Amino acid sequence: MKFVTVGTAVALLMASASLASAGSWVFNLENKSEAHVTSFRTQEDGSWSQNWLPENVAPGETFDMDFGSDEGECTVRTRIDFSDNTYVDADINYCESSVITVRNKDVVWR
Repeated sequence: MKFVTVGTAVALLMASASLASAGSWVFNLENKSEAHVTSFRTQEDGSWSQNWLPENVAPGETFDMDFGSDEGECTVRTRIDFSDNTYVDADINYCESSVITVRNKDVVWR
């Protein structure tokens, strides 16, 4: 009976680990620049997506983002536009990011 119980426990642990890893890329977007963030776009097959932001993000604000999926490549070219007509872009690894910080001249993540 112990053998069946251990096997069942292992199966449940594996199933819960799979559920924990399933979901979507969720992260915080921190605006540490001096301008409003007006758009957040990702690139796929050479084209930019629609703006992922429903509203501008003011300097000093943090916005919770959720792509609604975790499928595809982890590293995605991303462009962030500002209200002063400048932008930053970078290849961001969304599989390993929980906070994406935009600054006046660059974007960093952790």
